[in-house]
Amino acid sequence: MIPRLFAGCCILTLVMSVMAVQAAGIAVVDFADEWTKVDALRQTLDEFDVVYDDLTNALENGQLPFKAEHRIFLIGSMTTNNAVLHQNLDKNAKAIQDFVKNGGVIWEPTQADQNEANVDWLPPELSCVRSDRDSPDFEILAADHPLFNKPNRMDEESFKDWGHQNWPTVWEVIASQKGFDVLMESSGDSVIMEAEYGKGKFLMMAIAPDKYHIVGNDDNTKDMAKLFMENLLNYVEEFADVKADDKLTTRWANLKMWD
Repeated sequence: MIPRLFAGCCILTLVMSVMAVQAAGIAVVDFADEWTKVDALRQTLDEFDVVYDDLTNALENGQLPFKAEHRIFLIGSMTTNNAVLHQNLDKNAKAIQDFVKNGGVIWEPTQADQNEANVDWLPPELSCVRSDRDSPDFEILAADHPLFNKPNRMDEESFKDWGHQNWPTVWEVIASQKGFDVLMESSGDSVIMEAEYGKGKFLMMAIAPDKYHIVGNDDNTKDMAKLFMENLLNYVEEFADVKADDKLTTRWANLKMWD
């Protein structure tokens, strides 16, 4: 009994250490858009017990105050439906580019093309232009990529028949791009793509796993989107190597509790 109690205390201490690491490493902006009406990124991270710094209010006031310990910046799906947030992301293009150049990773999933067709905060070497086309059809081009394997193995069937209202899996496909490696496509257009820049990485998507997990049409959509959000968080944390100085680091998605 005593050894098991001690082991349990050690696991609790480890979990608390990991939470401290996450609190130092992750920044987000999010918005309840006019179509889904939910701030799904925040809700998903809260459900996962991931601690983060919410920069939404600061961005509404024109600032994007990254801290030295921030290594991950997550932009919620449809955040640019808020015109002020959209404009201020563009105004902070240099801060965003410097963040990635110095080793940070930025994730931006689906944005409505009428809000953000061209992603203006990308560096000149890269471009991402979103369009109005949605599609239930797609193909994974990089099946061995960690996004589709850790901690959950996900194939094309895992993404099949996702939906919110009348929108399918691929929502606002990326019609043109420059400088990115495409991981998933739809009829020749990009759906998931990434590009290294300096020491960091930009990760762009035309799917909305945060929204679909919270307000998907059915349990399959919600459950599969949740698994992909787990993979996403694991991937960006591993890439950015989120850690606290002189402290043990363990990925939240890989924690194993004692039986």
